[in-house]
Amino acid sequence: MFSIGDSIFVTENSNGASNSGLIIGKSGAMMVDSTFFPSKAHRMVDFLSNITSKVLIYVINTHYHLDHILGNCAVDAPVIGNLLTKAYIERFDLEAFKSTLEPFLQRELKNAKLVPPSITFKNRIKINLGDKKVEIVKMGGHTPDSCVVYVWPDAVCFCGDLLFSEYHAEIEKESDLNRWIQKLKKIKEKPLKWVVPGHGPVGNVEELDNMISYLEKFKALSSMVKLKRVEEIVDKFGDDPILAKRGFALLFEESLANYLRRDKGAKYTGSHKA
Repeated sequence: MFSIGDSIFVTENSNGASNSGLIIGKSGAMMVDSTFFPSKAHRMVDFLSNITSKVLIYVINTHYHLDHILGNCAVDAPVIGNLLTKAYIERFDLEAFKSTLEPFLQRELKNAKLVPPSITFKNRIKINLGDKKVEIVKMGGHTPDSCVVYVWPDAVCFCGDLLFSEYHAEIEKESDLNRWIQKLKKIKEKPLKWVVPGHGPVGNVEELDNMISYLEKFKALSSMVKLKRVEEIVDKFGDDPILAKRGFALLFEESLANYLRRDKGAKYTGSHKA
């Protein structure tokens, strides 16, 4: 568990699984993303009760992907999310999805159910925790409903999957890379001290620069792949640390394939990277 002071905590999963965060204020606590497993969400709640008497009053979902929202069912608190997030979750067939999983995952998720946001917003919403001001802002880019969570005066931004640190990004047909880059630059304009990625370790604003560079190189690489300029690709990107040193190599291949197919029309896929 990574701590930012004594009031903000983040799970940093060594296997690259999605992060979850706790924000503790005078008037209560908030969870940012409940992860793929209800059991993980339970552990976050237990951790909270062990370190403070503050009650969990809200769960925030940064976007609709299952690895950020499936733990909602394990938390006794209202869920805050974008209107699009609610719509995506409400039309997803969880039981059909479960049937495609390995038996051990089916057992783990046997009682899991989808809990969509009960508190929704279109563009932004602000929550006052007494000594902390929390602002949730819809950005888009990664997915149309992707949001970030600013915490002031701590100068922290929970970036959801707009930011992957040390791992390849999940890029789908619905991803808008130009908007994604634009919004990362917008986040950089804020006086931040810490950024929390959706996957990977907590870092400073340099991680935003790394992500912008990653996406720009991804765009250039995809263009070269379409033109079948193989030698140039190896020359330019073969040893590029921004691309070569990240985990989830198979995800990178999948993302590249998704991006190259994007002109055929983006569809809701119900991503479930755990």
